[in-house]
Amino acid sequence: MASLKLVAMILGCLWMLTGGCTPDRSKRDVAGPYQTWNEVIERWIGGKTADLYLELGPPNLHPHELENGMTEMVWDYSIDRMPGQADEYHLLPLELYGGTIDCQVHFFADAEGIVREGHLVGCD
Repeated sequence: MASLKLVAMILGCLWMLTGGCTPDRSKRDVAGPYQTWNEVIERWIGGKTADLYLELGPPNLHPHELENGMTEMVWDYSIDRMPGQADEYHLLPLELYGGTIDCQVHFFADAEGIVREGHLVGCD
């Protein structure tokens, strides 16, 4: 019993030394507006598609599975779409430009729903 208490104390000390209650902020945490469309993609590589949908709204072009098992999701900002949290809080580069631009953001997620890559079409 004493050895269990000792192990618990050691683990508690290690937990406190490694940051304990300090939250681990990921690159997807909102740290302010996206400055560029490339930053939109960079922040979401490694993120979950469910969280991405919340941030950007659902893709307005139907997601489809590719032959390699990845799913392609496309947000086309030149056509009407359902907004996400980034729209609600005016965090997208679109807001910085002050108007509508011809821009598509393509994300590719694996079978587990993790975003693995992305690229832009337009977004000048």
